[in-house]
Amino acid sequence: MPEKSALDFLNDKVGQLQTILNHVGAYVFTKDLEGRYTFANKMCCGLFGRPLEQILGCTDEDFFDLTISNQIRINDRLVMDEGKTVEAEETNIIAQTGKARIYWTVKIPLTGNSGQITGMCGISTDITERRELELKVADQRQLLDTILNNIDSHVYMKDSQFRFLYVNANTANLFGLPVEQIVGKVERDVIARDNAEQFELSDRQVFESGHKVCTQESYVDETGNTHFYWSIKVPLIKDGEVKSLVGMSTDITEIVRLKEQFQHLANTDSLTGAYSRRTLLDKADIELKRSIRRGGDIALLLLDLDNFKSVNDSFGHATGDRVIIMVAEECRKSLREVDIFGRLGGDEFVAVLPDTGLKEALIVAERMLAAITGTSIPCDDNSLISVECSIGISIARVDTTLSDILGEADKFLYKAKRNGRNCIWHIGKDSD
Repeated sequence: MPEKSALDFLNDKVGQLQTILNHVGAYVFTKDLEGRYTFANKMCCGLFGRPLEQILGCTDEDFFDLTISNQIRINDRLVMDEGKTVEAEETNIIAQTGKARIYWTVKIPLTGNSGQITGMCGISTDITERRELELKVADQRQLLDTILNNIDSHVYMKDSQFRFLYVNANTANLFGLPVEQIVGKVERDVIARDNAEQFELSDRQVFESGHKVCTQESYVDETGNTHFYWSIKVPLIKDGEVKSLVGMSTDITEIVRLKEQFQHLANTDSLTGAYSRRTLLDKADIELKRSIRRGGDIALLLLDLDNFKSVNDSFGHATGDRVIIMVAEECRKSLREVDIFGRLGGDEFVAVLPDTGLKEALIVAERMLAAITGTSIPCDDNSLISVECSIGISIARVDTTLSDILGEADKFLYKAKRNGRNCIWHIGKDSD
């Protein structure tokens, strides 16, 4: 092959190589052992703001502020003095503009035919925007973590297999484990099975429906105390499929307890602890209808104290209250758990006895009457007074309403009053 053709061939190859290096999307350069540039691709020329011929033979001092970017020199010497390959992040301060750019740089030694190091080759990729974005993401992550770890709610994220992808500090504290021992596990791995199964029910609803689920959940801690939470669980959908969920559970234990207290106060007579009038009538109506449907017997006892007004007038309302409390206590002692007992108002009480006929109801009424009349109540002056009462008994029929059975018991009660008080009256009593 003629000499000229070989040179032309070599020049063509060099030209092709330069074209490739000018379009690799990275800064490619070579230096000699003195740190002088022996090659720089098009991107390097653009960075330095000079044509290639004005870069060759120059050193980094001509382009960078090495008082700040000294890592460049350190990495170069590691490559050329020790023959190491360096892969590192470098921050370069462009001397002309003062702007900082961050690069991921790979530097390798160049060797001659004898294997002796003659210089180095470097490839740098500008990661400034990526690093700035990572810093912003890190800042936002830190801000988000600070918020999520300092709110009262328990925040968590789970995949479709119910594995935790994230938990905030509050959730970790609830489970009594560090975050790293929770992430990647399912709930039954870190808490009691009963608790886990309950939480999984609402989780499953989210994944199956693809909709937000709001529900009340409970958690029993290691000491046996029950905590209540209002949980909101939201699906995260990708490509039309629920891939994960984000949940936020807020402790509402105190609210639930207050609600229970208010409900108890609303349902309970404050003086005796028996059912209040409204709750008594509601429960009695439900039990009456249930018994009629089943074809079973049900009895109603209406009890009223005899001459109670004279107790209040003669001994004061404090003594009258003690009488009312005593009557309620003695009545409850004579009743079963299934029986319904409440204060109708004043000194009137009602007991509803499911699955009870007249014979059994009469036995209960006689037991109540004996207990009440056999008890003496202390007065403020240390004297004792005895209490008497009258009781009317009615038995439900197929077509009986609560109003009917109450009315009948009231009729029998006043027959007891008219017939000497301190006694029991019921259907058929007139013929006894």
